[in-house]
Amino acid sequence: MTAHPAAPRAQDPAVLALADGAIPVCTWLILPYDSRSFPFAALLSRDVFGVGRLEELHEYVRRRKRALGCDDALTMQDNLTLRRLIQDLDDDSPFYRLYRHFMLKVLAPVAGRPLSYSNHPKMRVHLPGTPSVSSFHADVPVTGRIDQLNFWIPFTDVQDTATLWLESCYGRGDYAPVPVRYGEVLIFDGGYLSHGTVSNQTQTTRVSLDMRFCLKGAATRLEGVDLMNILAARLGTGHQPRRNGDRRLR
Repeated sequence: MTAHPAAPRAQDPAVLALADGAIPVCTWLILPYDSRSFPFAALLSRDVFGVGRLEELHEYVRRRKRALGCDDALTMQDNLTLRRLIQDLDDDSPFYRLYRHFMLKVLAPVAGRPLSYSNHPKMRVHLPGTPSVSSFHADVPVTGRIDQLNFWIPFTDVQDTATLWLESCYGRGDYAPVPVRYGEVLIFDGGYLSHGTVSNQTQTTRVSLDMRFCLKGAATRLEGVDLMNILAARLGTGHQPRRNGDRRLR
């Protein structure tokens, strides 16, 4: 297992979370969905990469490099080139239409209230043997959006160094990987909970989507906490930031 990276020190998420008041009943949770009804991986395999299995995308890349007479080592530039193929899809492409359908038919009903979310989310590709694609950070110091939650959905099964790493509680910096299967969404309090990735030392390519969402018209931390608590109540409480009624962040 890769050693835990050092915690970021610029703006302590624990201090920010305390300063902004309320904290949710859990810091992250898993939303399951039917990947047969929402076949994201199949669309990307067919329409974007022309491969059989997304988790083996790196093997296709290596073969292509060898066919061109190039070194078949995988690089960060390969991650960025592959990511751009998805990111540059038209908003009306089958993939992005399916994404918006998912928001309407899966996420919004669980929240039970109208949501605001990105129409064109961020895409990521993380090939085996390549460096981190996202340094460790909390979002609020950058975005200023205290009302938002984070939505992270991989289109391959991911664990260990191929998945996202979260700290156990605000400001602790004790990062650990969160295994997520294709057919699951990781939702977390990423404005305050530090998160990121490490070098992918597995033999699996990760292709994933991430975005932030909030209650429509929201502007306060309390509204973001309320949304997380609603999701936790309907999906089952995820990872709890405190124990035995202790309201202190430790």
